[in-house]
Amino acid sequence: MENQNQSYGPIDSQQMISEKKPAAHNVRMIFITIVVLLIALGGYVVLSNQNLKVQVQQALKLVPVIPEKNSKENDIDLFISEIQDRNIPWIEARADKEEVSVGENVMVTIYGFSGGKDITGYDALIGIDPEAFEVISIDSVMPGFQIFKFDKGLYQSITGIKDIQVKDPTVFDESALVTLTLKTKKKGENIVTILTSKDGEQTKFVDNDVQILTPQIGSVFITVN
Repeated sequence: MENQNQSYGPIDSQQMISEKKPAAHNVRMIFITIVVLLIALGGYVVLSNQNLKVQVQQALKLVPVIPEKNSKENDIDLFISEIQDRNIPWIEARADKEEVSVGENVMVTIYGFSGGKDITGYDALIGIDPEAFEVISIDSVMPGFQIFKFDKGLYQSITGIKDIQVKDPTVFDESALVTLTLKTKKKGENIVTILTSKDGEQTKFVDNDVQILTPQIGSVFITVN
């Protein structure tokens, strides 16, 4: 990659966004209930309808969302990032193989750490070069969580929501959240990274007090021979 911006030094805790929105909590829970019911009755209806997908994403995030569209290649830079302080929240991409051949599949898992916070939802923006990889599948591997996936071209927008029937706390402790199966398309040093923000969206965790945590981000290099 030509643009490889390193991130140095620990991220100060003041950089973590903490917003408490009690009024929004009840609204969010209502929409979560509706989404769970839709999934039980046939969630494919939501995911197959473009307008409904955007409405669900808006409801779950409770922030304005730009209608889904693919990002142009020049609109985004995939960069190297490393976790500097593993005692405060972070989210990181890891691959099951460091080297693969063109045409082979590689599995990338997204791990998270919430610093002891009970997490009820998250958003993850995962930067993937479509010229280097074809996204075969994206699956939730965190027990008790359902995900909604939105293909934005150069990145995947994933929203994870905790099942409201799960009453036990969910603390991310270097926990696997999502796995992506990618098919390699070209030789070279390629990168899969977490984006802090893009197109009005933000990578974040939401805890049981409806506080928003902005985690550190970590990327992974994959060599394709």
